[in-house]
Amino acid sequence: MTFLSGGFLLLVLGLLIIYYALPKRFRYLALLAGSVAFYALAGRGYLPFLCITVLSVYFTARLLGQSLEKQKAYVAEHKKELPKEALNAYKKTENRKRNILFLGCLLLNLGLLAALKYTSFILSAVRAPFAVHWVLPLGISFYTFQSVGYLIDVKRGKYAPEGNLLRYALFASFFPQMVQGPISRYDMLSKTLYEGVDLDLDRLGRGLVRILWGAAKKLLVADRLAPALALLFGSEAGSYRGGWVLLGMVLYALRLYADFTGGIDMALGVGELFGVTLPENFDRPYLSKNIEEYWTRWHMTMGSWFRDYVFYPLNVSKTFLKWTKKLRTRFGDSFLSRLPLYTATLIVWLATGVWHGAGWNFALWGLTNGVVIISSLTLKPLYDRFHGRFPTLKGTGGYGAFQVLRTFLLMCLIRLWDCYAGPGGVWRAFSSLFTTFNYGAVFSQLSLLGLTASAWAIVLCMAALMLFVSLAKGEGSFRARYLNDGWKLWLIAAVLLLACLLLGAYGPGYAASDFIYGQF
Repeated sequence: MTFLSGGFLLLVLGLLIIYYALPKRFRYLALLAGSVAFYALAGRGYLPFLCITVLSVYFTARLLGQSLEKQKAYVAEHKKELPKEALNAYKKTENRKRNILFLGCLLLNLGLLAALKYTSFILSAVRAPFAVHWVLPLGISFYTFQSVGYLIDVKRGKYAPEGNLLRYALFASFFPQMVQGPISRYDMLSKTLYEGVDLDLDRLGRGLVRILWGAAKKLLVADRLAPALALLFGSEAGSYRGGWVLLGMVLYALRLYADFTGGIDMALGVGELFGVTLPENFDRPYLSKNIEEYWTRWHMTMGSWFRDYVFYPLNVSKTFLKWTKKLRTRFGDSFLSRLPLYTATLIVWLATGVWHGAGWNFALWGLTNGVVIISSLTLKPLYDRFHGRFPTLKGTGGYGAFQVLRTFLLMCLIRLWDCYAGPGGVWRAFSSLFTTFNYGAVFSQLSLLGLTASAWAIVLCMAALMLFVSLAKGEGSFRARYLNDGWKLWLIAAVLLLACLLLGAYGPGYAASDFIYGQF
């Protein structure tokens, strides 16, 4: 079941009626029932895996919380009568027990994710005489990471574990975020997930507008470009080199943005219908001036997850701190002294790439991002020296536009790992940018991609509208400026609905496609 299916629409409508008919204290149960129904309709065979994660994380978190409370009470009771050494020994013993429990749950859930997602790839990589093909449960990467983040926060004592199993199950399985995120944090999502809100037509209108805006991105841009990109990057990709590769890079960037942000818009819009605030996942990433800034604006919940739960713990671990101290003592503030930082960066980006999928291209995509970021950090003194010599240049609109274009094209190049099969295919496509000079001819042969002039016009107009919304958002809250008045909300919703129905990618030559990030 996808966001654009009739079944999903009926599920949301039915759930809305039930939700607002129930007393507020029971409304979270309606959301849980709707989430279970959504997941069961997507594939009943997926439910056992979700249940394993929900039950294991819930009970482990409860045991961790009880252990921490027991330790605090014991220390408070015996603080005056026992020597400090005895108390420290008791704390160490209890902490060891919690670590064993925590690691066991972590290994169970991440091991399950790894087994389902990577077994086939590993067997093929080692050329095993047999193959295993398992169906990947819907959203397993998202709900596993969300649950693991919750468990780590409880282990750290950031907040007490949720005592109600049904409430926790809803947090782990809330259906709008199951397809492609965002990856929520318990302390933020719980503020609106369980409370229940009064029926508000303006809030329903804002949610509907957000849903239809996401659907318009998907149907008017992403799905319209899909056939052309399948041609450019498919089995006949060898016929499309040079300028075709450049065009494909740009079109893929547009399609990926429209598809991913469209799905997130729909998820956040559905959440808003029920008064639930899901975290924003994008902040105008294609207006970034460098790759570091880009990754603070694109898929923000994934980036913050890897930063908080992988990068920071790794970078401040005893091993890395000891390594850093030795290198700084010997080499001062040089490239070599930053090797621990760069190693942690590469590990995180390798993990990020592998999280996206099982394949060498995903791993190399992650490592390429890491290498580019490390190169940028290493060359920062040169950038600072250049900007110091030409101080007026940095503040000009032209230079800012250059930085944005440079970052956009760099990210397009890195995404070649998404587009072509195997490192060899990526290298041939990349090298053709500098060896096949057919750039002028490409734009006179766009009809070869199978899109009509009207289809190109729809894509370009929608892309321009997306750019306008991004720029308007930069001047303040777009929602506050344009989505306040009730009549405006419903007028915008009507226009978006008509656009989806009249201009969406339907009919011969098009097929309803799943959201790209749904495969992760």
